[in-house]
Amino acid sequence: MNDNFDLEEISNLIKSALDELGLRLYDIHFNEVSRTLRVFIDREKKGITVEDCKKVSTIISKKIDDAMAFRYTLEVSSPGIGRPLKRPEHYQWAMGKLVEIDVGNRKIKGYVRNIKDNGVVVATDVGEDLVLYSNVIKAKVVEDLEYDKRR
Repeated sequence: MNDNFDLEEISNLIKSALDELGLRLYDIHFNEVSRTLRVFIDREKKGITVEDCKKVSTIISKKIDDAMAFRYTLEVSSPGIGRPLKRPEHYQWAMGKLVEIDVGNRKIKGYVRNIKDNGVVVATDVGEDLVLYSNVIKAKVVEDLEYDKRR
């Protein structure tokens, strides 16, 4: 791979393009073996459409081609309904949503109520729990069904 490849630089280029479109960069992954750059986009109020993905793909590929001085595959998509929660801003964006957090010895299921510097406050059936980021093994938003409708 080219030594000039800098995922942070690529992320910044993508973020600036997404800002102009009213979208946000949810996550980014680069697979060195397949040379596939996966970009997950999101927006605050509504979901992501296939048209959004096509548009973003066209726009960001033009911006990042020079920074990616080798052949690569670009995939743009939404993080999905069961989106993973990996960074504090993911929890912030999931405020009020139902989440499932694996802390090793138990799984905590509840609604994100507050974000702290060191963790997230989750309202469960038995009260509120402060889950420290350092204890999280895996976390995701789970689909909340009420009367057979998504919220």
